[in-house]
Amino acid sequence: MNKLLTENINRLWSSLIIDEFIKNKITHFYLSPGMRNAPLIAALAENSELQENIKILICMDERAAGYRALGYSKASGMPCVLLCTSGTALANYMPAVIEAKKSNIPLIILSADRPTELTFCDDNQTMDQTKFYGNFVQGEMNLGAPSIEISPLALTSSLSNLIHKSLYPQKGPVHFNCAFREPLEATVKFMPEEYIKLAADLIKREGPSTRYMSSSTIATQTDLEDLSVYLKNTKNGLIVIGSLNPHENHEEVIQFIKLLDWTVYFDVSSSLKYQFNLTDNALPTFDHPEVQDALIHNPPDTILHIGGRLTSKHYYSFLKQVPSINLITLSRNIEKEDPSHHTKIRINADINSTLKALSQNLVGHEFIPQKMPLDFKNFTRKKIELIDNGPLAYPLISKIIIDQIKNDSILYIGNSTVVRSFDAYFSYENRKNITVATNRGVSGIEGFIASSVGFIDGSQKEVFLVIGDVAFIHDLNSLYFLFDLKIPLKIILVNNNGGGIFTLLPIHKEKNVLDLITSPHGQSFDSAAKLAGIHYLSVNDEKVFKSKFQELQNYKGHCLLEIFIDNKTNKDVYDQLRTIKL
Repeated sequence: MNKLLTENINRLWSSLIIDEFIKNKITHFYLSPGMRNAPLIAALAENSELQENIKILICMDERAAGYRALGYSKASGMPCVLLCTSGTALANYMPAVIEAKKSNIPLIILSADRPTELTFCDDNQTMDQTKFYGNFVQGEMNLGAPSIEISPLALTSSLSNLIHKSLYPQKGPVHFNCAFREPLEATVKFMPEEYIKLAADLIKREGPSTRYMSSSTIATQTDLEDLSVYLKNTKNGLIVIGSLNPHENHEEVIQFIKLLDWTVYFDVSSSLKYQFNLTDNALPTFDHPEVQDALIHNPPDTILHIGGRLTSKHYYSFLKQVPSINLITLSRNIEKEDPSHHTKIRINADINSTLKALSQNLVGHEFIPQKMPLDFKNFTRKKIELIDNGPLAYPLISKIIIDQIKNDSILYIGNSTVVRSFDAYFSYENRKNITVATNRGVSGIEGFIASSVGFIDGSQKEVFLVIGDVAFIHDLNSLYFLFDLKIPLKIILVNNNGGGIFTLLPIHKEKNVLDLITSPHGQSFDSAAKLAGIHYLSVNDEKVFKSKFQELQNYKGHCLLEIFIDNKTNKDVYDQLRTIKL
């Protein structure tokens, strides 16, 4: 049983709040300390001593805390609590909150606040914290300062409902704002005995204040039958697998792909891309000019898009050029999520449950294997040969990592050129089970070190993070997490002296703009590794990269492998890859 603090009403409410989280099986609390959240910290500290599975992770930088919590929930599928003081503290969570909302990741922000009478007179460290996150949260709760006029049951049942909103109808962030009057410490203040007794009875009660039965949305039988007709009548079909939650089992998706036996394209954020290869009737890329042209002239009748948005913008440009395609999308996300504006049917439902039910509707139907009228064998061989024989550049880096990383590894991939290089690589004959995570909700470059640490919290397994130099600079603060992190984080840092992706875009022709937009810094990061107390390796030659990557894999602790590449060389490789003919 959890402990009820009764020195004053702030402590009592805080006990009930923490108790309700624990009874809803929330175990991880990412704490950024302050004075205004002291009552909550006290309740958390007391109860963590009674519950061995409760983890309090101290995160001084709230922005880093937000992304670490995001990584935990991405790995586990469960909400965790971000706990901060008043003022700008909760503002620093905003980037991670937006990412969580766009990526359907459950997060709970528990912010302390000053009472209303202090907020609107410009008292120190105050701002209006009500509805602070606007439409970026799925629920918001603010009961005002603790008061005996509000029943403990009203507090706990409302909080139970807010926790439920972080999980249903889709996962996402919610915000609970707690305004505390003085005293914030354990000063004894009178409370009626009957109020304390009611609170104690709630603490003694087993289970959450309100138990919400687990539920999953699924398409109706009528809708499934209609969808079955579409699929059965398709003469030339393509399955597109977008982003999928890395914590979920994807076996139903794999079995459905095998059932239809259509051509299939895998986004890197699906975690399925490297379990298949070119011999599995897969489309290797949307990004090559000749592939794009061939698809436009030989389009599929139907595309079944499973999961979230794709990394490749060329997929959406292709859809815009062939609006006649029957585009069917299956996703739990209730937002529009349709950059091409050409979706004909959208199924907002649980992916695994729907595919299982849909498969039952298709049992007995003889699907004719669908083959795209395109031959990618020679194209892929030429591409791989060019990469293998080329210099140290992003295509070679992503290929070697995928080819050599151990099976069942976890790969956290940064944004910008990093994620695009992995998305572009598709093996000719190798297969490997790799869990892939990335922050593609709003495609920001901040927070990747913290997110990777959080993913370790949630998975309890080592993580390989591939990150660019600008993104690394954005999240340098998060290296301090590694001092107390027992499970290794292996960082592969690609240093091309700034935002190298802009050299691959048409803006590279504007020389007076390029230096400003790429922000060259002239730094190496061996000193950052030393400051964080982590092992450091460096590479500036393609001939030794394989051996250095193996050394990184075999090292037992945290490690940073810094890879130096030249932007011009990198651009030349990409230019050569675009010239390969089908």
